[in-house]
Amino acid sequence: MTDSYIKIIGLCGRSGSGKGYVSKIFASFGIPSVDTDKIYGEIVSMKDSPCLKELYREFGGDIITEEGTLDKKALSAIVFSDDKRLQKLNSITHKYILAETEKRIEELKGNGAKAVIIDAPVLFESGFHRLCDLCVCVTCGTALSVKRITQRDGLDEKSAEKRLSSQLSEKELRALCDYEIVNDDIEDPISQVRDFIKCRL
Repeated sequence: MTDSYIKIIGLCGRSGSGKGYVSKIFASFGIPSVDTDKIYGEIVSMKDSPCLKELYREFGGDIITEEGTLDKKALSAIVFSDDKRLQKLNSITHKYILAETEKRIEELKGNGAKAVIIDAPVLFESGFHRLCDLCVCVTCGTALSVKRITQRDGLDEKSAEKRLSSQLSEKELRALCDYEIVNDDIEDPISQVRDFIKCRL
């Protein structure tokens, strides 16, 4: 622990918005990020982790691979057709992700970082926004999001649209956030990040 202050910036965006790319732009300006998706992946890849044990108790042995890690496809088949089960999954995983996120922020602060990005697709749904001094959304428009998702993940348009329909809309994100970065292949996100750092940090 250190007494130095670190500004915490929540970065969110709908699938296909290019949030990861914008996070890399922040990194190029010397602002590191904590990727909550990666933390989740690490937690459920550790055999006998407390998170994995709790998921096993809730969802059963079918979600565990022969290697003792999480079978994400099996879990997805259970939760994405049942909102209550999905909420239960989130209530279990978010607390472990949050604890690890806070730990990594403290490590970055101890190493002298003055600001850090929390890269979280579900920043508000998870409650992670409560950690943040500022929240930034990345937007690009629904049509471009669908195009990017189909190209990146190999989904058809209908599946991509269904994924987006389960997420907060860009209008909702704009209302919740302090700042918007447009990443629509027309606006320059690099200059927008530069302006944000100049004005807000």
